[in-house]
Amino acid sequence: MAAQPRPSYPPSVAGAASRLLIDAIAHLAAGTSFEIAARNIGALDGARAALAPGTLIGITWLPGDTHDHRVAAARAVREAGLEPMPHIAARRLVDGRDADTLAGRLADEAGVRQLLVIGGDVAAPAGEFGSALELLARLRLAHRGYRRVGVAGHPEGHAAVDRAVMESELDTKIAVIEDAGAEAFVVTQFGFDAAPILDWLEAFRARGYAAEVRVGLAGPASLRTLLRYARICGVGASARAVLGHHGSLARLLRETGPDAVIRALACARARERFAPVFLHLFPFGGLLQTARWIAPVAHGRVTLHPNGSGFEPKG
Repeated sequence: MAAQPRPSYPPSVAGAASRLLIDAIAHLAAGTSFEIAARNIGALDGARAALAPGTLIGITWLPGDTHDHRVAAARAVREAGLEPMPHIAARRLVDGRDADTLAGRLADEAGVRQLLVIGGDVAAPAGEFGSALELLARLRLAHRGYRRVGVAGHPEGHAAVDRAVMESELDTKIAVIEDAGAEAFVVTQFGFDAAPILDWLEAFRARGYAAEVRVGLAGPASLRTLLRYARICGVGASARAVLGHHGSLARLLRETGPDAVIRALACARARERFAPVFLHLFPFGGLLQTARWIAPVAHGRVTLHPNGSGFEPKG
């Protein structure tokens, strides 16, 4: 059968549709949070002007980081007028006392009021915690004044954990956090394809959860950098989707930002269907570059690509 021509719409109708799509893109981008490593906290100095006051900044837990590093990084984020969200990795802690000490220092010395509690992908636990769920059951969240506690979501699954087990544990984590009197939220692994993200959001909301979801996406970076992090973080299927969605290597090398995924989420009205939903960007190409890239997007200053995939920010 011959390919059917695309329908053509009057300019006024096409313009209104484009405006609605741009508005949906802007709504998704508003309130974007970012990830940064404690050892790279100096990047805040250069990027501060591009970040809105109160922007949520996740602080990763990398091998070799000490509690002093995490506390100092959280304090620097707070002093920059931003909101720190340190990661606490269960499998990197020694015991309950170690966990309480870190949580207490973050609250008392850096004014931290929200955490992201993760398992921590290490082969063998450093101490008595084998998972984020085990740690959450021991943390005295309300005692330390933590109002919001995040956990990880995995739209593409996890190499070491069965998907059904992972989703069941996510449900239990949310229940534990809410029973402690805190607000639960979810930050997903980063990906390059909207389809698994939308499927995951659909299933999560269908289970009755209204918790905030921050969709993890890789910020603009070189293709080599993005694919390297994709392999490390276990999102190979999503990375392969990127390769499959482009017609030529030259075009692929130009399109290494998250705009195609954001546009696809906006087309699916993810913000309205699955609210509250925000973006969480991993700035593999640098915090300043990523912050400058998303800032005009959050204000609707974008040019839609005519091929139906992605957009260009108008800085």
